[in-house]
Amino acid sequence: MRFERSSIGFLSAVVLALGPGCGQPEPESPEAPGEQQGTRTSALSYPNGSSRTVVSKRVVSKDGSGNYQAAPGFEQFRAAGAPDGDLHNIRIAEVDAPLTREALVVMSAGQKISSSGHNSGVTGQGASWDATCDAVSCPNVTLDGRSLAMKLRTLGWFPTGSTYLAVVNDNNFDHLFDSGKKQQLVNGFVGWLQAQVRPETRSIYLAGSSRGGCLVMRMAQALRANPAYDGIDLYVSSFDGVCKYSQGELGTFGEKINNPVRPWGTFYGGWATDLSAQFPRKGRLRIYHIAGGEEVAPASGIRAFSAYSGSSPPSTGSDLDWGWYKQTWVRWQHKEIGNPYTEPSTSDQPRVISETLDAQLTWLDGFL
Repeated sequence: MRFERSSIGFLSAVVLALGPGCGQPEPESPEAPGEQQGTRTSALSYPNGSSRTVVSKRVVSKDGSGNYQAAPGFEQFRAAGAPDGDLHNIRIAEVDAPLTREALVVMSAGQKISSSGHNSGVTGQGASWDATCDAVSCPNVTLDGRSLAMKLRTLGWFPTGSTYLAVVNDNNFDHLFDSGKKQQLVNGFVGWLQAQVRPETRSIYLAGSSRGGCLVMRMAQALRANPAYDGIDLYVSSFDGVCKYSQGELGTFGEKINNPVRPWGTFYGGWATDLSAQFPRKGRLRIYHIAGGEEVAPASGIRAFSAYSGSSPPSTGSDLDWGWYKQTWVRWQHKEIGNPYTEPSTSDQPRVISETLDAQLTWLDGFL
């Protein structure tokens, strides 16, 4: 359907058990690409949106006696079985929730680990977004107009009167959780999103950075595997999405594909995944992954994923464009990809924004 126009900073602790390939030096000279070479085009420039103040609600709240209860509209999370203590940390702001929902748009920040929040170029939340949180909600959360969420809202490609827009300020999709708990969380997010689908829904757009990128990729897997949603276009934007390779998240494993444009002296790269096998049903599916591959914490093995085709991953990657899947490599640090309007140097900001936020909008613009 065409509408009319109108980070992670999540882990400072070092993981003790390192898998194959962690912390080992890689060749500095790029090798001949072993992947299908895509064509990189310059991103268009898109105007900033207007900032917006929202209320971020806990999906499971506490009453005055400290008892947990499902928040109205988010019952699917508790029904999926994750512990209440973990669900209490998940906070979501419904920016627009009209009765008519021709499109659903959900964007997630990366994982939060400290007592304070962090900036997100995807959702627009500032570093102190959680300063007003209580046992039920976080009122007065301001979303920056430079963010992907607010730029897209202002562009009007998904009109506010017929689009459900929500931002996940804290997904609590902890990298260190066991696989079973992660699956419960994914099931909760998917169940909540499916509850927003209406007979008129024709498009779903998911976007996330870092662990949020892995979350939206896994949500997309579940949605595309369900024939009930075959008539809905599904678009996914991942900003250096991080999945845990030692658990096989998103099919990742301990073979690293080197970033072909990595800065000299660095070991940026992504954990390999045969992504085509992860999405056997590709109808109406479009994914764009921007990969940097900087290790999030030194010697931790925590880094973005990278797709490949063929029988085995190449040593050094290249940009990809398979029609349903696009991937471009960038030289930026992990936190710069997730927060391009706050983290890069002033001189680098225009280029980082062009190669991340505006690159994703340019890609999406080509389909809407």
